[in-house]
Amino acid sequence: MMTFFCTRLPAAVLTLLLLGSSGAARATAYGYSYINAYGLTISNPSGSISLVSNIDLSRTTASLNGSGVIRGGSNEIDAPQAARGAVSKGQNDFTQQGMGNASYARGDAQIISSQIPPFPPGSTSTHTVNAAEAFLTGAGTADASGRNGSSTALAINIVVGEPGATLAFNFQAQPYMQLFLDAQAGLGSSASANVGLTFTLIDENGQVAFNWAPDGTLGSGILGGTELADSANLNTGYAQSPLTSGSLFTYDPTGCGAPTGTGSGTDCGGLFSAVTDNLAAGSYTLVLNMINSTELAYVPSSTPMPSPGTLALMAAGCAALASMRPRWRAPWRQAGPSPDALFARARGHDQIP
Repeated sequence: MMTFFCTRLPAAVLTLLLLGSSGAARATAYGYSYINAYGLTISNPSGSISLVSNIDLSRTTASLNGSGVIRGGSNEIDAPQAARGAVSKGQNDFTQQGMGNASYARGDAQIISSQIPPFPPGSTSTHTVNAAEAFLTGAGTADASGRNGSSTALAINIVVGEPGATLAFNFQAQPYMQLFLDAQAGLGSSASANVGLTFTLIDENGQVAFNWAPDGTLGSGILGGTELADSANLNTGYAQSPLTSGSLFTYDPTGCGAPTGTGSGTDCGGLFSAVTDNLAAGSYTLVLNMINSTELAYVPSSTPMPSPGTLALMAAGCAALASMRPRWRAPWRQAGPSPDALFARARGHDQIP
């Protein structure tokens, strides 16, 4: 019969096994949405336009595990950053903070310059930037948004001898999004990122005379006008669930890459251009809306998977155990009672030969 003696494991083997049993990968979810629109000019190829009034809006939000904050609002051009958790990026730094060691949520928005009315004085184009970013290191929820916009009242007049007035829109933009939900995400987990940019012209009767939502397809996403250039979809969103988790998704349609510096540069972006149909004389309101958002919810799986490093440690520990050979017990000596005799005595039969 073969038996094993109880022996003390070498310290190195014990360490490997302990590491292997406690080294589960960290659960994470991440979302980032950004857009930088610059060089925006609004002109009138025909007719004449006069400014009646203008209201700008810059607003940010952030929420982490039920604790939320809203910054900015109407008549703001540079909303304070909304932040919750371990935010390390400063005000008006729209580049990625990325995935780190602690959860956070932040939203940031700024109207850097404006054409109508000119701001700073003498400005001839509009430049606006938004970013929303959130990260979770375990179970919880997080969301963030950045929004810039304006509502501009215009009086449009018809020049004698021309069939009507038109408005032309030209600008460049760089959208960028990233999204991640790890493979340990359980049911109820989700991650989403969204971007939106629209132009809407409303007449004095409340009817939409023109609406433009660039979607990356020339001639699509426009009402009451003609699209001349549309380099990327500026009105889209992406989502991940446990069914699609485990890989990092990146949206970079212009090929500019992740924003650098402070994220407000004007050296790379797609071209966008459109012109309205002929407009009747009257009063109109032009609404510009640009928003970015991200939202996360993380529920850990009931059976978390070990990380690759953990598997390697466990394998090393098992290999060390396998290398320990069993020892044979010495045969029974005839000098004392045999095992059969001892067994019989235990049953009450004292029959020692």
